[in-house]
Amino acid sequence: MEVIEKVPLIKRVIITDCSLALTPKDVDEQVCNEIDALTEENNTFWSSPDHDRSEYLHSFFQYPAMMVPVVQRKLIEIIVRNKPTISSVLDPYMGSGTSLVACMENGLDCYGQDINPLAILVSKTRTGPYYIKAIKERKPFFFQQFEKDSSNKIEANFKGLKKWFKDSVAIELSRIVRAVREEKRPAIRRFYWVVLAEVVRLTSNDRTSTFKLHIRKAEDINSRDLSPIQSFKEHFESCIEDLNWYSDLLTNADKLSKGAYIGQVSLKLLDSKESIFTPNGQDNFFDLLVTSPPYGDNKTTVTYGQHSYLPLQWIDLGDIHELATADFLKTTSEIDSRGLGGRLKQIEASQLAILFRNSPSFENTYKTLQIKSPDKLKKVVSFINDLYISIINIHSSLKVNSYQIWTVGNRNVGGIEIPNDKIIKELVENQGAILIKKISREILNKRMAKRNKDSELMSFEDILIFRKVG
Repeated sequence: MEVIEKVPLIKRVIITDCSLALTPKDVDEQVCNEIDALTEENNTFWSSPDHDRSEYLHSFFQYPAMMVPVVQRKLIEIIVRNKPTISSVLDPYMGSGTSLVACMENGLDCYGQDINPLAILVSKTRTGPYYIKAIKERKPFFFQQFEKDSSNKIEANFKGLKKWFKDSVAIELSRIVRAVREEKRPAIRRFYWVVLAEVVRLTSNDRTSTFKLHIRKAEDINSRDLSPIQSFKEHFESCIEDLNWYSDLLTNADKLSKGAYIGQVSLKLLDSKESIFTPNGQDNFFDLLVTSPPYGDNKTTVTYGQHSYLPLQWIDLGDIHELATADFLKTTSEIDSRGLGGRLKQIEASQLAILFRNSPSFENTYKTLQIKSPDKLKKVVSFINDLYISIINIHSSLKVNSYQIWTVGNRNVGGIEIPNDKIIKELVENQGAILIKKISREILNKRMAKRNKDSELMSFEDILIFRKVG
């Protein structure tokens, strides 16, 4: 069997033989017992106060709301240990790929999708292949290309270029872009692009204290003396060090062959409310779901798209995905508009009735918003409706008795808490799943925008573990 090839044979056979006598409820109980034992041993583990952001390639690009890999990895280990026939995992709201990177240590086939091209780029770079030796060998020549480039030609061309970038910064960024384009191997180019994305973020005129695009004060812009080339060199060294660390980790776990992951990795630029990619369009394909959906529509919660807008202006979109086009950059809010609840629409009474029937918590929230904050009602309804549609798509892609790990956060809208944890629990259960465990964790190391003009994020989140039943 394919699953046997992904782990040491003796260990797999022993565990599989033992597990054949277990019922799904037995496996549920074992998973819960292991989680309880870990919590009892260290009651701060799930909040992960000692998490190192450089681990698992988190430092490549400061993507918003990245999950904590040590938490995801431990839950995946527990579930796979108790159900060793698991071979494939899905993350339908992939972001920067943290869940998939955590799954790779277990040799799982990894499938992820996201609507943000920058998420695809970062995830592709984090999941390999890892041509570290080649990157190190080519570094002197690569650096020399942009160091000796004397051209003042600007490689980006978009409305607001001069607003967001000083001329001296744009010139140096352009020299790096031209050097990146000379690299022949796509995986190495993607590594360069990710390094450049973080440099763009740090050297633009945007304030880095928020995910939304906010111009710095004129005196601040004028006083900043930045060299993107110098920043690129420094960040390059940090990224290659982290890449080397993770590559060694996978190598020691026998999960790499010639720098490439031994399992399947499939990353798609795709909207989960439209469809879920599975090989050959199969239903009931995935053994495991590990994900963290948005807490609300991106325009008013976490603006992943705005945060990605400036870096993407300097990156060749063709190196990211064949579906990544300039249409994603029509406006600063275009990517966010394509996400869950990003486009406000009138929800028919029949659709609303279905949502109410499937989620009493949403119905109660709706009635409260209707009275206390009616101007925010349409945004919340659009988001929950899109979320529900994506949950339907996700559920059909999962095998019976597959496990689901949802990391879920609530937010306040108009002074009212939107109980995403309860709403998602009810919507997932309605599709034919049972909740076997809930873990609450304090958000200590997750880079989140805590507040904006429309909503406030909470400082806690829940991890909901489900099993799909027949």
